[in-house]
Amino acid sequence: MKTLLTFEQFLSNSNKTNEEAIKAGEESEVVIDDMITRDGTEISSEELLGIIVSSETEEEAVGKMYDKFGQTAFSEEDISKLKAYWNEVETEKKEKEKEEEKKKEGEGAGADATGDIESQIADL
Repeated sequence: MKTLLTFEQFLSNSNKTNEEAIKAGEESEVVIDDMITRDGTEISSEELLGIIVSSETEEEAVGKMYDKFGQTAFSEEDISKLKAYWNEVETEKKEKEKEEEKKKEGEGAGADATGDIESQIADL
């Protein structure tokens, strides 16, 4: 069932969504908005973030949403948004892990180089 909104209603809904949106973390660029199901149930951005973070796959996230709110509660657009949020959060996680690995490799290489210099001096 689709609902028609006046321009004023649309604006008030979009402003409300943006005000209540949250980031997926302090350093995150992913912004998650509230979601409204087909039957009018409002799902807070915090709850969506919890489902996304606790899911290992996007299918698991979708399954949790269906389990909690029902199979007919979401449009395809809602599910697409949820999957996009999950993918964005996972991409950020992976990028952060890569940066940490590079940092560790850089520190490890620096320690090895220092150790090599000390051993070379000791050989003199």
